[in-house]
Amino acid sequence: MKKLTQILGVVAIGLVSFSFTTKSEVPVSTTYSVVEDAPKVVILDIVDNIAAQSGSNIATEFKTKLESLNKENVQVLLWKDLTKGLKDEEKRAIIDSLKPELIMTLNFDKTDDNTNKVAAVVFKQNVAFDETIKVAKELTENLNSTVVKNDGVYQNESNYIQDNAAPSIFLSVKVKNEPTSNAEIINKISNFIETADFVETPIAVEAPVIEQPVAVAEVATEVKQDVKKVVKDVQQKVKKSK
Repeated sequence: MKKLTQILGVVAIGLVSFSFTTKSEVPVSTTYSVVEDAPKVVILDIVDNIAAQSGSNIATEFKTKLESLNKENVQVLLWKDLTKGLKDEEKRAIIDSLKPELIMTLNFDKTDDNTNKVAAVVFKQNVAFDETIKVAKELTENLNSTVVKNDGVYQNESNYIQDNAAPSIFLSVKVKNEPTSNAEIINKISNFIETADFVETPIAVEAPVIEQPVAVAEVATEVKQDVKKVVKDVQQKVKKSK
């Protein structure tokens, strides 16, 4: 288990420096450090199309389950929280800085045929397409059971940054939204996120080319720091730099 950890403002440099140079200007290089025993990072975008008025709601139950995952194994970050109010290049900078092992969109919807079923989509432009296909197949096969039907893995086109800049899966989860099967689906997906070995993404060695270097205060005082705190600090610096 490993995770890229940025030291002394590396994340902030990638996020604050958004103004790109002309060809004649000099790029600013940044080095990264790999910490072998740090938790993997998984970014989730949870889409709730159920919005139950009362009773069970698998989307909200899944969010609650995420809070109990072992943070020594995995740091789960929510895409909407990370990228709220940010421009596309800023979103890309977050992905480039955090180097997540997986980005997954979980689309929860009510089934139209009284059957719980899952299907995964991997996008053709994905930077780790072949390996991500394998992960998607493993996930959908793991979910297949007497109460959940595996509808398979598909390919599609996407222009969204989160679908292409890192290993990424769109998972369609159509459910009856009743407690017993909800619990099985939630447990299997969360266990997969916590324990699976995902695709390793390449480590970037250069920050974005910038027009003028931006002085950035120290983001971390320790090499091993909670990823959520790093992201929060960085987002505050982005807002102050505008």
